[in-house]
Amino acid sequence: MATVKVKTKSSPRPLPLCAAEKKRRAIAWSKSAIAWVVALIYLFPMYWMVSTSLKNKADIFAQPPQLFPGTLYWDSYIAAFSPQYGVWLALGNSFVIALGALVVTLVVAVPTSYAVARFRDGISTSMMVLLTVVQLLPAIAISIPMFVMFRQMELINTYPSIILADVSVTLPFAVILLRPYFKQFSYEVEEAAKLDGLGTIQTIIRIIIPTIRPGVVMIGSFAFLMAWGEFTFALTLSTQQEVQPLTVALNRLIGQYGTNWNDLMAVATIIALPVLLIFIALQRYIVAGLAGGATKG
Repeated sequence: MATVKVKTKSSPRPLPLCAAEKKRRAIAWSKSAIAWVVALIYLFPMYWMVSTSLKNKADIFAQPPQLFPGTLYWDSYIAAFSPQYGVWLALGNSFVIALGALVVTLVVAVPTSYAVARFRDGISTSMMVLLTVVQLLPAIAISIPMFVMFRQMELINTYPSIILADVSVTLPFAVILLRPYFKQFSYEVEEAAKLDGLGTIQTIIRIIIPTIRPGVVMIGSFAFLMAWGEFTFALTLSTQQEVQPLTVALNRLIGQYGTNWNDLMAVATIIALPVLLIFIALQRYIVAGLAGGATKG
């Protein structure tokens, strides 16, 4: 009996990559490698901060320096939250100041950005130039005039003075970045909203803000983080521990004759932790907001 040979179809061999595709992949891998190297260089100080906070004094000053802590030393975090440093009070003050700056920035920046985007005249152009110049001024240059002004208003050692000082930095930043979003919003949609009986404020709140939500979230995140890490205004406008934020509490750990570096790094880690959590949680909105603001004219 004759056997019948059945030919099976073999899977086609993958086509060899052309030279252009190989070059494109090589460039992509090179860019990724460079990006990882830059990221590691940038993140190494943060790793060293956390690592130092988990070392005892002997490991901190060991020679050669220890890249990894030998044994995890948690006493620095216990000391950081003890009444000795007042971190709990400073942590609450930082949240109050940062949230206050966030709210005031958004409440003022949204209508201001809308007005600057809609009124195309010399006044709006001059305002944008002025806001850009304000961004270039160092905080130390305006902290002393603010101290004199708030002292005359009897607002020294109060939350409003520190919040308003922080807003002087976050507000120009917010208006500059939000303006392109309002500038690109369609006039026809606004006209349709007016025909439906909505006023300007209602149109901004109910129609425009939901549309440009990534930009608003991005601005709110940066306003909170900028106020959270601000040091110059907080140090100048607050002399009492009851209203001083974490950045000033961190400065109190630097002694005249010596510094407990593990305790100092533990408090610094506590300050950096909310920043990291906020960025991780809102990364999609922050990246989309920055990309959208960069592409809008």
